[in-house]
Amino acid sequence: MEEDFLLNEDGSEVVEEPTERRKSLVTQWLAKIKSAKTFHDKSYKQIRRDMDATLKGFDDKNWSEDQYVANVLNRHVQQRTAQLYAKNPKAVATRRARMNYEVWDGDADTLAGAFAAAQQAQELGMPPPPPAQEIIQDYQNGTNQSKMLDNVAKTLEHLFDYYMKEQQPAFKSQMKALVRRVVTTGVGFVKVGFQRDVDRSPEVAAKISDVQAQIDFLRRVSEGASDGTIKEDDPQIEELMLSMNALMSEPMVIIREGLVFDFPEANSIIVDPMCRQMRGFVGAGWIAHELFLTPEEVKEIYDVDLKNDYKSYDMKGRLTGPSDPYQNKVSYGDVNDEDRSNGLVQIYEVYDRKTGLQYCLADGYKDFLREPMAPDVKVETFWPVFSLVFNEVEHQDNLYPPSDITLLLPMQHEYNRARQGLREHRRANRPKYAVPAGVLEDVDKEKLSTHPANAILELQALAAGQKVNDVIQPIGQIGIDPNLYEVRTIFDDIQLVVGAQESSFGGLSKATATETSIAESARMSSLGANVDELDSFMSEITRAAGQVLLTEMSVEEVKKIAGPGAVWPEMTRDMIMEEVYLEIEAGSTGKPNRAAELANIERIMPFLLQLPGLDPKWLAKELLKRLDDKLELEEAFAEQVPSIVAMNSQQRPGTGDPASQGQGGQQGGGAQNAPQQPQTSGGRPPIGQI
Repeated sequence: MEEDFLLNEDGSEVVEEPTERRKSLVTQWLAKIKSAKTFHDKSYKQIRRDMDATLKGFDDKNWSEDQYVANVLNRHVQQRTAQLYAKNPKAVATRRARMNYEVWDGDADTLAGAFAAAQQAQELGMPPPPPAQEIIQDYQNGTNQSKMLDNVAKTLEHLFDYYMKEQQPAFKSQMKALVRRVVTTGVGFVKVGFQRDVDRSPEVAAKISDVQAQIDFLRRVSEGASDGTIKEDDPQIEELMLSMNALMSEPMVIIREGLVFDFPEANSIIVDPMCRQMRGFVGAGWIAHELFLTPEEVKEIYDVDLKNDYKSYDMKGRLTGPSDPYQNKVSYGDVNDEDRSNGLVQIYEVYDRKTGLQYCLADGYKDFLREPMAPDVKVETFWPVFSLVFNEVEHQDNLYPPSDITLLLPMQHEYNRARQGLREHRRANRPKYAVPAGVLEDVDKEKLSTHPANAILELQALAAGQKVNDVIQPIGQIGIDPNLYEVRTIFDDIQLVVGAQESSFGGLSKATATETSIAESARMSSLGANVDELDSFMSEITRAAGQVLLTEMSVEEVKKIAGPGAVWPEMTRDMIMEEVYLEIEAGSTGKPNRAAELANIERIMPFLLQLPGLDPKWLAKELLKRLDDKLELEEAFAEQVPSIVAMNSQQRPGTGDPASQGQGGQQGGGAQNAPQQPQTSGGRPPIGQI
């Protein structure tokens, strides 16, 4: 059924004026967000200072790029990023541990007895005993349920891996940028979303991943041309024609649908001042995502023509229009309508936990950009935004933790000052001479200061037979004491503050091997804590991503991506989310310590080989995992096939001479002459024979 719209005399649609209480709600939310930004203003300024210091290598008003700068901060950021995030994580779908059997007690003997009783009754032509039938039925129901959930979990792994690889820009590069952002600013955010084929998300990552932006542009320009707001000679009409020609030349247009990850800037997520902990937004009643869009993008995404009812901002997020009524701040100067059209609109996506709604507002606009509704994606934490911090501290007035850059700035400044002092001392120690005033003429001074090698100088100030040293005397130099400008103590402080020793920056420390080993152990402990924090953060993201996939994906789309054998929930999505969840395999993001892992597996291997019933497939997978080999074992194994060594020994031809095949000839001897262990009851040969 089509909706009826009221039309003006010129045929345009009548826009209903929002009610006063609706305007009041919008104004209340804008004022609340502005107040929160003022509350966190100190932290936002520190974030900007940290970014500037990382770029320049100093954060001092009395310092400049003309002075000596050795950017230790940027080196630390790059090193720490490479250490923390070396490769894409491995997502594993896990079934929640539950007691799935109601009748069967889980004892194998009980189950075997039930099957024996049922078989005996079948041989006698009688129905199975009710207790045995209930146990068998309960076992089969639980097994089928577990198998179905295992297949759903495997399908979920394939889907997440697909969308992680489809992310543009690449997921790994964006995650590296996130880790770099956290090291630099102290906090980073990831927003989990779902791009639908008929919608367009305002996040940058979603806009460049599909052609929906092109279609929205065509719709906006065509509407403007039809109602007369865009004239025939307007450049946008030419853009419309060119874009239509490009679309018509395409054989097929695909609008991407699926899971997307957005990585907002550190100061673009505004947190409720009531929040007590950044990780998980503990205590927060709401959070807001700040974005800047052009008025044309607002029209394309939200189908709202703001006209002039919005505050205009420049590219750096500074207010350029009239004064701000929410903070009573003086503007940067009034602008006319033509300049306003080149400005940006400040958009807020607010997630209010109390009402369970998502609001979308524009600064200066008197109504919501779209009707308040439940959040676009449904996750159990309600917030689709997740935060990552490394140096979290407990402080009542500072929610944002200090970054590595904040902690390293005093050492960076001291390093620059030490090197600048050494530079000045070297310049001051350049050769110089003293003469009595008025003795040398300007021509003589020029000859002495700019003469070429092996030059013969004729000085007007020297009389016949007078020595040069009688007129010109070298000035004595003050020797450079290296202890005045040493920087080793600065790196000692860096080791204490952020756990990075001098060798990590490429320098050669004079410490002993024992001291270096102890420092490296301390560094690895600090690094391990950050890796664990990163793995926990990634598990939260993947868990939310799995919930989004279970909620939004259709069976047809799943089978198209994961294959015809994919299994998707037959139960309700909520029931599946309670049973299966995605998490990140521990240590799969950071750079592994290959030598330590190989040493550990070599130590434990002799003991593992002595254990009866050990699965050879599991052992081979663990070995390849530590070798970081890409060999796919699933395709290599075949059931009921002995090892290659065993097959070779069976196919070895005999000589007919028992003596030559014994221990003396060694043809059929060796390991085969050793006492053989009996096979286990399960039919699997001992590990030593595999």
